[in-house]
Amino acid sequence: MWRLWPVSSGRARRIPAGVAIVLVVLGVVATAAGLDAPSDGSVVPLGWRAGGVVVDVPGAPGGVGGAGLRSGDLVTGVAGHRLADGLGVVPRPRPGTTLVYDVLREQPTTVAVRVGRPDPYPLLVEGWGDLVFVLSLAGLAVALYLRRPEEPATAPLLVLAAGLLGSTLTVTAGLPVLALATGGAQLWLFHLNAIAAYSISWGGLLAFTIAFTAPRPLPARSRRAMAVGYAAPPAAMALWSALAAPLAPNALGWLGLVHGGQTAVVAAVLVTSTAWGFVAYRRNPDPLMRARMRWLVAGGATATLLSLAGWYLPELLAAARPLPPGALGLSALPFVAGIGVALRRHRLFDIERLANRSLVYASVVAILVAGYAAVVALLVSGLGLSQPVAAALTAAGAALALAPLRALAQSTVNRVMYGDRRDPSAALTRLGTRLQAVLLPADVLPAIVETVARSLRVPHAAIDLVDGSGAGHLATQYGVPVGEVHVEPLRYHGTLIGHLRVSARGSDDPLDPVDLGLIASLAQQVGTAVQAVRLHDDLARSRAEVVASREDERRRLRRDLHDGLGPTLAAIRIKAGLAARDVPPESAARPLLDEISAEAAASLTDVRRLVEALRPPALDELGVVGAIRARAAALSGAMRIEVVGAERLPALPAAVETAAYRIAVEAITNAARHSEATHCTATVAPSDGGVEVTVRDNGRGLDPARTAGVGIRSMRERAAEVGGVWSMRSPPGGGTHIRAFLPTNLGGDHDQADPRR
Repeated sequence: MWRLWPVSSGRARRIPAGVAIVLVVLGVVATAAGLDAPSDGSVVPLGWRAGGVVVDVPGAPGGVGGAGLRSGDLVTGVAGHRLADGLGVVPRPRPGTTLVYDVLREQPTTVAVRVGRPDPYPLLVEGWGDLVFVLSLAGLAVALYLRRPEEPATAPLLVLAAGLLGSTLTVTAGLPVLALATGGAQLWLFHLNAIAAYSISWGGLLAFTIAFTAPRPLPARSRRAMAVGYAAPPAAMALWSALAAPLAPNALGWLGLVHGGQTAVVAAVLVTSTAWGFVAYRRNPDPLMRARMRWLVAGGATATLLSLAGWYLPELLAAARPLPPGALGLSALPFVAGIGVALRRHRLFDIERLANRSLVYASVVAILVAGYAAVVALLVSGLGLSQPVAAALTAAGAALALAPLRALAQSTVNRVMYGDRRDPSAALTRLGTRLQAVLLPADVLPAIVETVARSLRVPHAAIDLVDGSGAGHLATQYGVPVGEVHVEPLRYHGTLIGHLRVSARGSDDPLDPVDLGLIASLAQQVGTAVQAVRLHDDLARSRAEVVASREDERRRLRRDLHDGLGPTLAAIRIKAGLAARDVPPESAARPLLDEISAEAAASLTDVRRLVEALRPPALDELGVVGAIRARAAALSGAMRIEVVGAERLPALPAAVETAAYRIAVEAITNAARHSEATHCTATVAPSDGGVEVTVRDNGRGLDPARTAGVGIRSMRERAAEVGGVWSMRSPPGGGTHIRAFLPTNLGGDHDQADPRR
């Protein structure tokens, strides 16, 4: 997890919180002012012409408002006053008043518009996507700041979320054409949020990117860069507003230029922030920081591409918006998702407890808002109900669905963040299923610790085995501990055989009693599996020791027979023959001497046969590589055989020498008989803790329909006898690849081969 360094004094840390509160309050006041003012049912999209404004009429069937305006109308005047001649010149009308609007459709015309109170429902339908984004970002930012106010990146994230929340609330409430004509608090509060507060929020994004990617502790240059990031977008907008004043023919045209300039500033901030994060990610050498940055940079880059392609660039270049209203906020959700993934997978800011509640309420709110809008639209359009009746029915249904929806969301979030701790049967089933899928005993313990860690959503789990003296040693582990480690004993029929160690989810997020209960339940099943693995290891080790002792004895017997009994019998035969020369043929001793000589010759032949059966003679005469090369020379014909390896290998146990020779020769023999290969390469090379034998050919490869023959079973068994690993496969390019790793430590002090070989 991150170590935290204070970036400034307590006062400096409180400044962003104060700015965020002001931005939210400003947005709420502007929204309340807009919803309280008279409205003509229209909404003016940002980006205006000098002679008039194009309006949208939310919620109007067929795009025609009940007040007489249509979506797409170009309004040039209100109540006899041209908008190009000035803003805020029309007296504020009372609700129920009818005004005449000058509208340009196919041709100039006038429209009678009835003034009323704003209807929030169609505004929510159009802006619900933006609201989901800003509310989820605001909830996450507040949780981060409350949990880690001293972390440098939380303050600018709070400013970003607050500015976007306040300005989005204001823009969602909308600005009708009537507000341009009447002016007043509604008009200037709208632009104070849509321009000033909006610019401040994007300064928060630049500062957040700089702070998040900066090294710890935060250097002075990074603090200066954050200050520049905060100030750059508001300063750019202030400068552009001043430059646009002499360029615009009137106030309406000036506001249009200001909104267009803000679109360009936002696009530049998005590109700059994404590029900054990408470069910092590439340059950061810390693997943990790179893992955290990867998700944020990926989410931010995705959100940037979607918003630029679907909103900002089309608006700048063609004054068009391919995305429907509200989709801009949805396109930015990958940024929030990137923070969420970093929270869950990499302990970003260590706020998983607050994140749990935030995710629950955010998901419930998002589902209720989306469901509310969809159901109301279905009731109004499909059944023909009025909006008040449809809204009332939907609200009643939402109230009934709130409790089960929250329970479902809580269980889902708990499963995502904490795994199966409240469902022990699911965890035990997961463990049993995983163990059934394990093919090799060596993979059982790694599978157990990985399953335990994933079931509990903890960063680390390990198993220690207890030996005969009571001392424990690490057998396997998964992940890295980040908090307090709980140790659970593993027992088999009351005997302690090891320990299961499980790390907490964070330094301030210890394991709950529910977690400890599940760990105890898992330990009962894990103990049986660990004992089975230990018995298998003991059996394999005993088997390897027996094989090693057998081969050592065979080598000693061969040496004794070859160097002791063989020469003795040969000497007896020679002496008997010499003695027979001096004995006359008619002597009774002559037949006896001939019998002695014949029996000595027959015994010598038997000894030679025993010597060759006990152990391949070439191993002692030529060494492993030389013996394989000699056998390969006898097998070569249409297939060219190449044997690669050092002539003098390190001293090997007799069992390993024999197994390596037998496996290599059998593999070469199979290649020569069945593969139809033209080339075969056998390699014998020392490896870490053993020797590795590989045989490759360029033949037709393995036949899946053919069952394993005696040769394949023999190679596998010879490797298993010494505790080794054997595999056979067909690479994509064809041929067959056989590999065997034979460990040299067979668990005992065995006779070693002559180091000269």
